[in-house]
Amino acid sequence: MNKLRIAAAISILVIALAVTGCDKGTDGAVLAKVNRTNITAADFKQQIADLSPQMQQAVAADPKARKEFLEDLIGIELVIQEAKKLGLDKDAEFKKRQETLKKEMERRIQEDAKNELFNSMLKKELGDKISKVPEPTAKEVSDYYTKNKDKIRTAVGKQISLKEIEPQLKTRLLQEKRRELYLAYAKELRAKAKITVDDKALDAAMTAATQTPDLSSLQITTAPAKAKEDTKK
Repeated sequence: MNKLRIAAAISILVIALAVTGCDKGTDGAVLAKVNRTNITAADFKQQIADLSPQMQQAVAADPKARKEFLEDLIGIELVIQEAKKLGLDKDAEFKKRQETLKKEMERRIQEDAKNELFNSMLKKELGDKISKVPEPTAKEVSDYYTKNKDKIRTAVGKQISLKEIEPQLKTRLLQEKRRELYLAYAKELRAKAKITVDDKALDAAMTAATQTPDLSSLQITTAPAKAKEDTKK
């Protein structure tokens, strides 16, 4: 996690603590009781953390906004309780959607775990080497610019000078040097592994992923009479 992300995480934590006026030991404090359900300080902080930074600051600084936010949470809880009273949580379609969401959440957790392992391994094996990669020299940047000059244009097609884009090119070249370390490491692992690739299955998967959507069941409604008249005009 870089310094910017760490600072952002700390800011959110500080705001959340300021909003609730409690520390980790009082997360269980009950802020509101809605029939038999409690809204705790931990619940409140979690909901605050999901807000945009601007909204977090507003709730932290304004007692009225804080109270209104809690009232919103109470309202949401009341609606949920009413839905359960009517048995909507037992509805087959609802259960099907929940199962789909559960599978998607499990998939995301697995992907997050893989990413964490991947980053941890790279840090362990390549951390030192990556941190010691030298910054691109002025000549390297100039050569890269000259080689790719025709491709380096603004969105409107205007040519960008080396001076204008030099910082971005330095960053890109540095990233490419670091990537080369990873590719060399991956190549070493590949040499020791047993790998088979099914090109036909790959092509089939790509075809399925990019196929034209089936619109056969799409129903086209007739435009209202007035809309038809306007079109003729």
